[in-house]
Amino acid sequence: MKEITLEINGKEYKVKVEEFGAERARLSVNGMEYNVGLKDLGEPKALDIRPSARPVKRETTPSQGESLRKPKEVVGSGHVTAPLPGLILEIMVKEGDQVKAGQDVVIMEAMKMENEVQSTQEGTVKEIKVKRGDSVYEGDILIVLE
Repeated sequence: MKEITLEINGKEYKVKVEEFGAERARLSVNGMEYNVGLKDLGEPKALDIRPSARPVKRETTPSQGESLRKPKEVVGSGHVTAPLPGLILEIMVKEGDQVKAGQDVVIMEAMKMENEVQSTQEGTVKEIKVKRGDSVYEGDILIVLE
């Protein structure tokens, strides 16, 4: 298994190549597993590279549609989480602001689209855990509410 460390927008990511084939790869990024399709490797035919078989350690096996990665717990408050991996483009609130359920609080780029992230509940913005330009994973906590 090949392991590399990448720095993207000032954040460090540990990437492990679990499987690598001509059309698909299985990667682990900071412990979260991704299955990716390979479109163009710049070669006429990619080699089929397979690491030694070792099980991927998981605390639980997620059901279909459930995230493999569990966000950090925030006790005694609500929070707004990233609905999918992406890049933070704009934060539309500041600490101390009152927000309503359904209010746009963050704009992020994901899959080449701008996506508005809404608060799922009313509350006061206690903490903003991201800044413009940050890369986030699905389930990452963006804003803590009280």
